[in-house]
Amino acid sequence: MKKLFIILSLIALFHHNGLAQTSSIKPEQTIFIFGGDINQKFIQYIVDLTKKQNPKVCYIPTASADNVENIKYWNFICKKLSIEPYVLKVWVSSADTPKTFEETLLGMDAIVVGGGNTLNMMGIWKAQGIDDILRKALKKGIVLAGGSAGSICWFQSGISDSRPVKLSVVNGLGFLPNSNCPHYSDSLRKELYHNLIKSKEIEPGYASDDLSGIIFKNGKLIEAVSINEVNNSYYVSLKNGTINSQKITSQILINKDALPVSAYTTFDVNKSIKNYPELLDQSSALNSYISIINILKNGQHSKLKQVASYYLKSSYSDNVSDVKVDENKENTLLNSDINKVLIYKDSIAGIINKRQKDYYGLWYFYNENGKWMSAGEDIGGETLYESEITFREKAEMHLKRVQKLPPNR
Repeated sequence: MKKLFIILSLIALFHHNGLAQTSSIKPEQTIFIFGGDINQKFIQYIVDLTKKQNPKVCYIPTASADNVENIKYWNFICKKLSIEPYVLKVWVSSADTPKTFEETLLGMDAIVVGGGNTLNMMGIWKAQGIDDILRKALKKGIVLAGGSAGSICWFQSGISDSRPVKLSVVNGLGFLPNSNCPHYSDSLRKELYHNLIKSKEIEPGYASDDLSGIIFKNGKLIEAVSINEVNNSYYVSLKNGTINSQKITSQILINKDALPVSAYTTFDVNKSIKNYPELLDQSSALNSYISIINILKNGQHSKLKQVASYYLKSSYSDNVSDVKVDENKENTLLNSDINKVLIYKDSIAGIINKRQKDYYGLWYFYNENGKWMSAGEDIGGETLYESEITFREKAEMHLKRVQKLPPNR
């Protein structure tokens, strides 16, 4: 009996120590900041950080005064992701709000703060007690994230356009013991940020271009990420009286199901349309693209249906009046560049082109019985590399559409 008592006592002791050890493990405190406002790839990255399927993610649009269009865009993004979306509005009445702010936020897996007026947002949060709730959320292990105002808020202070006339410093929640400058590619913000660090009015800190971001765990930088190779994040400090802006190497975000580089063929072109003869030919994706630009240049919109893939034809009206474009538009089309041709399985092609100053276009084509038919234009990205990533991420989706062609097209 005495022996049994000793065994049971030891089991109880081990069980107690195990519980004590488990309870002493603190949740990981995760903050993800980025330089611009929300976008799909950063939201997907936040979803991945939760390590959960269909996580609960709450968007806080306080800085934009609960802007309706921003909330619509949030919902638009969420429809494309495995996510249970929520929105925390602060312009509310008691009758319309069945849960407290604390009940809502502490039930989330991640919280995303949108851009806007940082100063006003901080004032409202403090008045409503949301600042304390967010501190509890961080300690609980809920992922905190945001861009622009939603980036500044986690730091001691940051550069903001929240006040009239000029950029200024706004204090944040201090969850991260540094300063912050979103939109770092903006020359005015960069200059002010450098000057304030140099004069020691604010602490050294982290800066991010619009499409780049940084992940912190337990207050330490773990990784920088970017949508493309020209948007970066930096650690900005003072070294021997001189500003040192140190670029942080970024991981380029690519969807997990994107094509590997070895799966498709690429051809560099780098010529403008005016270098090619006017033609109406669909024997290759490149010729088909040149044909479409010349159709547009000549204002012959009635011909667009002839070169459209089967599922686009219905979107073109039979009653199209051809109208010659003006000289400026004609010159814009003729001077547009064809940069690259991408072909996947001899069935889907993408033409990367540049007709806008800041963005590349990506025009898709399907191979229908030996003819390359237009499948419409998409935004490729800010750079050639980003545009190629867009093709890698969407080509398989377009191929599935081809495989669903009606038998009697």
